[in-house]
Amino acid sequence: MAVDKHQIQVEWSSANSISVSAGSGQASDAFDFSDTAFQAMVTLKADNGGSPADGDTVDFYLLPSAGDPDAEPDSADEFPADETHGLFLARLDTYTPGEDPAVACVPIPVAAAGKIYAKNNASSNSITVSACINEKTA
Repeated sequence: MAVDKHQIQVEWSSANSISVSAGSGQASDAFDFSDTAFQAMVTLKADNGGSPADGDTVDFYLLPSAGDPDAEPDSADEFPADETHGLFLARLDTYTPGEDPAVACVPIPVAAAGKIYAKNNASSNSITVSACINEKTA
């Protein structure tokens, strides 16, 4: 059995990154894992749009889907709406010296599909977020 690696670029409104306003959150577009994927890691990035201040952090969540829980024909995958029911991945702190942009790589469960949700905890600065997934397939 051959093992391959594939990269999935996470997009927000078809762009590779998005600026998240202070105190708000953004969910990415949905992405699909390969049918033969068995392991995945996500690289998360937060780049502060201003001079980083104490509390300028971004919380990242995986919003996974295993399909349509109602099993209705022709209906789309259903996802958690935000961090309330998402899976916490990491908090990136852009205020830590030398950590703007802040980057982390964490393992994620393989599901049928998913979204990444980024919640900006800053009080005034916008923070640009981006992510990519590396999946292993058999």
